[in-house]
Amino acid sequence: MAAAHFDFSDTWTVITGGASGIGLTCALGVAKAGGNVVVSASRKPEKTQAALLQIQQVNPKIQAKAFPCEVGQETSVAAFFEAIAREGIAIDHLIHSAGISPNTEFFDQTQAEWDQVQNTNATGSFLVTKYAALQMKHNLLHGDFRGRIVLVTSTNGINSWDPVSAHYDASKAANNLFVRVAAEKLSEDQICINGLAPGWINTDLNATLPPDVREKESSKIWMKRWAEPDEMAQCALHLLTMPYLMGQVVMADGGYR
Repeated sequence: MAAAHFDFSDTWTVITGGASGIGLTCALGVAKAGGNVVVSASRKPEKTQAALLQIQQVNPKIQAKAFPCEVGQETSVAAFFEAIAREGIAIDHLIHSAGISPNTEFFDQTQAEWDQVQNTNATGSFLVTKYAALQMKHNLLHGDFRGRIVLVTSTNGINSWDPVSAHYDASKAANNLFVRVAAEKLSEDQICINGLAPGWINTDLNATLPPDVREKESSKIWMKRWAEPDEMAQCALHLLTMPYLMGQVVMADGGYR
């Protein structure tokens, strides 16, 4: 599959969840396009180092850095962006990809699990967007914008999926509306924000689904296949470059009924 051509030379892109999954493929895409990358570190140091090595191998000319960040904790998010500022990095782009998706039978979902999902996925999106925008608003204008943000949400927040993901679906529905609300406010500082809502993707997050569920869901997709992570990365990078698009959530689901 031919990759789209992007040019992110002399820019810095911050990617949460950038040590694996969609986040890592986004980081690799930015690096291929000549952009420098900051990823939020995994809780496993070896995973972070492997990701940084992979990013550098794609393009040895760019810089790749990692700092710890628990997206649902304000002190951690603030420290993450303070660490970036101390490096003298001006953030041009943010791709917020970090999130969790436990599948638990509806009546087995506890308040603790529900709160954890909402805190990571919904509150995390607010915190990361807020602190990134606080830095971006001081950037020089690049065209129409001082900075661009893409939140990776989910089609689950638009058409739902199954009661086992009730907490996840609710958190992603919150994300999708947050994109619209945040766009109005951030536009005052010439910051652009849009959302990317992926459908079914071949990631570790979905690898544990039973074969019958996978077959059933595949039959609903008009393209008759699941997406690969690099296809979602291409969509995210497109959203970082598209003109006159603000506050929109783009469904990248291969067509789904």
